[in-house]
Amino acid sequence: MKKILCTLFAAGCFWAAKAQLKISDTMRYNRAQIDTLDQQIIDLLGQRTKAARTIGIYKMHHNINVVQDKRFEKVLESAIKRGRDNQLSEKFIRDLYDDIHQESIRQEEAIKLRQ
Repeated sequence: MKKILCTLFAAGCFWAAKAQLKISDTMRYNRAQIDTLDQQIIDLLGQRTKAARTIGIYKMHHNINVVQDKRFEKVLESAIKRGRDNQLSEKFIRDLYDDIHQESIRQEEAIKLRQ
């Protein structure tokens, strides 16, 4: 009986270790995906900033105000809808876009100050 229990315990430990290995591999894989996606997010924000700078230069040369409220509201509403489709809360999207918008404004105003 003792031998059977030891065998069952050893087998149980083996399967538990194998399951833990699968969990570890899954975590490693998903963390690598997150790392890659985080890099892409930063790269995309960089590209967006370059576009905002180009728009800032255009606005400066054409005497257009930096802040365009109607445009921002349109972009924000579109982002909120897309966020909902991706199970992201409206608050998260609003906070994110407020920060992105503030950075765009900062970039455009910096262009005006350099001129």
